[in-house]
Order: sequence, then structure tokens, then C-alpha cells
Amino acid sequence: MLEELPHYWINRPADVERRRLAEAAFARAGVAHARVEAATPDTLPQVNLRKPLANSLPELAIVVSHLRAIGAAHAGGGAAVVVMEDDVRSHHVYDARALMASAPPDWEILQLHVSHAPVVLALGELYLAHGILWHEWEPSFYSAGAYLIRRAAMERLLARYCPDGGHLELGGVHAHGKLVADHLLYRRSICYTATVPLFFNDVALHSTHAPQRDATHHRPGAAGVEAVRRRIADAIAAGRGWPGVPARAGYPFALRPS
Repeated sequence: MLEELPHYWINRPADVERRRLAEAAFARAGVAHARVEAATPDTLPQVNLRKPLANSLPELAIVVSHLRAIGAAHAGGGAAVVVMEDDVRSHHVYDARALMASAPPDWEILQLHVSHAPVVLALGELYLAHGILWHEWEPSFYSAGAYLIRRAAMERLLARYCPDGGHLELGGVHAHGKLVADHLLYRRSICYTATVPLFFNDVALHSTHAPQRDATHHRPGAAGVEAVRRRIADAIAAGRGWPGVPARAGYPFALRPS
């Protein structure tokens, strides 16, 4: 979680236990947060898209859910906010100002969570070996689990995908099979990905839209996060942290345990 920033988190009405766990995590962190009701295949608004459709209705519902969260954040007036899914956690509360100041100045979205283990490990190595904190987003950097978004990006994405505030407009997207949240949000923005693992999937919870990815992405990704996190924490404890990267609680940008 990030200190001093509002967090908008997505949760389906039926997922009562996930809601309870998320609320408990935010309470422990002591950060501002607001639940956003997720769309489901049964509650999808009108969708305009190019055919044939290669994505699933649950994937489209996730896109709608993220746009709802971005819309709520925009209505809330924040200059920058965190958007999260309800199964994503962090071990620490992070210094939002220091984290944002470390990013390239033209950023519009900062991806804070990656679920693909090989990418988690490769990005972590960039930090451990070279002190690199940010990498331009690439399509293999899967996940819209947690990200920071600036107001200008909120406005542009809402205007592009929800021009009337109701239906989902994807007719101008020429990306067969890529009607998924991370691709649609990050590709249309100046997006950088954190090399340091900051958030992770709660592997006790199963994917609500693609359970098969628990074994291929979420559990291996969370294991990769833990492996890199421990290496970084051990390096800092041994006095091998990178200059200019605050680590008050023994981890980059960490203020306190979450």
C-alpha cells in the first residue's frame, strides 16, 4: 500500500470473503481506500468491439471494472491514485512521494505488480545488479493487479473507452485477443513497471475469471516475488542497498510493515 494516496480496489458483490480480507489488509496498512463494485459477465454494459471476439466475457468484465475504478478515482478528484484488485497485497506501506519521484518524470501509469514469474525474476535482477528501478512496460509484463495512475491518464482512458460514461467502446482497438485490462490501459499510456516487487497475489485466493492461471501465473509469480524480495532485503541488511533509494523499513521505499 502507498502512504498518503487513495486506493480504489475492485471486488465482485458475491466475493464476500475476499472483501473481508481486503478490508482487513487496508485497515492494517492504515491507508485511505474505497471499494469499487466489479462488473461481471451478467452485468456488462453495452460493448462495441471488432469481431470476431477472441476474449472471454469475464475478461471484458475486468476491463469494465478497471474503468469503473478509474472513473471513481477521477470523480474523487485525486491527482494520482492506486487501483488494485482484491487479491493483491503488499508486505509494506510505501513512501508514495519517494516512489513517484524515482520514476521517469513523464510517467502516466506505474505498474506495481507483475504476475509472470520469469518477468518478476528478470526485473528483480535489473535492480539487484544495476540499481535500475523502472522499465518501460512490455506486453509480457502481465497484470493489472496494482498500479498508480495520474489524472491526465484517467481522463484520456475514460474518454477513449467510455466516451458517454456508459457503454464500453473498443471498436477502435485493433488488437485481436488483447481486449484485456493491462494491455488496454498500459499500451495507451506512458507506463513504466517497477523492477522491485512491491505487491503480490494472495495465493490462498483463486482467480475468479481464469482459475487455470493460478498454477501457471499467480502462484509462480508470488513465489518469484518472495524470492526477489528476500534477496533485496538481505542485500539492504548487509549494507548493499543502492544510494538514493530510501529503505527505512529494510526494503526500497518501505515506511513500515503492512
